[in-house]
This record gives sequence, structure tokens and C-alpha cells, in this order.
Amino acid sequence: DMSSKTIVENLQSFGLKRVLDYLDNDPDKNIPRILDWVEKFDKEGIVKGQLNLIKNVFTEQDSNWYKLAKSLWTDIDDDVRKTIFENFIINATILGIKKQEKVKAEKNCNVPWAILFDPTSACNLHCKGCWSADYGKSMNMDLDTLDSIIQQGKKMGTYMYLYSGGEPLVRKNDIIKLCEKHNDCAFLA
Repeated sequence: DMSSKTIVENLQSFGLKRVLDYLDNDPDKNIPRILDWVEKFDKEGIVKGQLNLIKNVFTEQDSNWYKLAKSLWTDIDDDVRKTIFENFIINATILGIKKQEKVKAEKNCNVPWAILFDPTSACNLHCKGCWSADYGKSMNMDLDTLDSIIQQGKKMGTYMYLYSGGEPLVRKNDIIKLCEKHNDCAFLA
């Protein structure tokens, strides 16, 4: 998406995608190598804390965290895994954080790594203790507003979006449209 990424970011993204292809060849052997490479790439130390956590996970191959991470290669479709990695690791983390730091410095403000928003207060469930029932079913953000939030976020370097609610999948068709339009972002509901 040329409107939200610079040419340099697109080149970096292309290079990082090739790294992910390398990773798929032998994750056990190549994950530690890629982590070392990312550490060298991260000259400003922006993702140093996250890298250290990931490195710890991959040194303990009997741990549940290692098994969970490894399941990305054993339990998830290849294309889905690549999309998750591109949007979450490359866009939301590596490139996004750099863009966020630049905007923070220019505008002297905080920029969120992720944006949590409620497309609707409606819910088709009736869970005990849930606050959603107190707000009724009438509050909804229209599709253009939801789209605008994502466009503004991407300009600041935010590529991670969490839908809450109500039950966000009451708006499933709109959510899918947004995911298709902003296919460089990571979305959770």
C-alpha cells in the first residue's frame, strides 16, 4: 500500500518477507538466526525487549511457549502464517514501531502500537456479568468511521487492530471488508 508506506519501507518489507521464506525451510534452526539478524537490524533498540523474550522462548524447547510458537508451522496454513508474520511482525512491529517513533518525535505525542475499538455495542450472547448488556444494541460506528480509524492509524505506524464490543462479529461483513481493504494490518476480534 504505497499511500501508507514509503519506498524504503516497501524495500525493507520485501527483504523481510524473503527472511520469512528462509524461516519456513527449517524453523528450529533458522528462528535463532533470524532473531540475531533482527537484533542487528534494530540499531535503535526499539524491539530489544520483545526480542529477548522471544529468544528465551526458543532456548527452552520443552516449554509450552516453544510448542505454541512451533505450532505456527504444524497447525496453521502456510498462507495464513505468512500473512500473520508479514502483518504482525513486519508491519505492526518492525516497520510500524519505527514509524511510530518518528511521529512521536515530530508531533510530541504518544502513538499506540495497537488500537482497540468497538464497532458495535450489540451482542447476540447473554453472558452473565458482561457489561455489554448495559449499553443496549443501538451504538454502532459506520463502516466509513471504522475505515477512517484504520487509515489514520496506518499513517502513524499502527498496523494492529483489536475489535471489541458488544460482539464485534455481529458486524462480520463490515469487519471482513476492512480486513480485505487493509490487508497489510493484523486484526483480532
